[in-house]
Amino acid sequence: MQVSATFALWSLIFALPLCVYIFWMDMKHKRISNLSVWALFAVFVAVGLLTLPFTEFAWRFANYAVVFAVLILMWMLRQVGAGDVKMAAVAALFVSAADARAMLFITFGSILAATVATLIVRNSPLRRLAPDWAAWRIKASENDINVGTGDQMTLPMGTGIGLALCTYLVLGTLYGI
Repeated sequence: MQVSATFALWSLIFALPLCVYIFWMDMKHKRISNLSVWALFAVFVAVGLLTLPFTEFAWRFANYAVVFAVLILMWMLRQVGAGDVKMAAVAALFVSAADARAMLFITFGSILAATVATLIVRNSPLRRLAPDWAAWRIKASENDINVGTGDQMTLPMGTGIGLALCTYLVLGTLYGI
């Protein structure tokens, strides 16, 4: 991993509770609040300014721009939610450009694991632990703003994005430079 271990550790300390909160809210309400995304952004700014060289800190915003541009197109095609776009773009700020390829694999694995876990829990007795979570519901799309069309069961991607970010930061803490 080419991320600074110091940056990864301090980021993890503050980002982990936010990612747990985002997981909870995304599963329960299928919503990622702007406040939680701004808090994650504030973690990056505070920790980044204190631990990264300024040029590296500034170049991380290129990650944000690329991820935001790609996912906003997916949002326009109603493939992802707006909260997922914002969260993924902010999560990209934490990733060193040299680790982009590794992060793609981590993100793919995390979203796959979160999807499989959600489907397993949704279709098992474990669902009774949180019976009111919106992640379990299948509903008709009320308007064109929703992800997808018709009867749908969409999966909350904030869970996989948060898992990917925390996994990257743990690996960066353990194996970073």
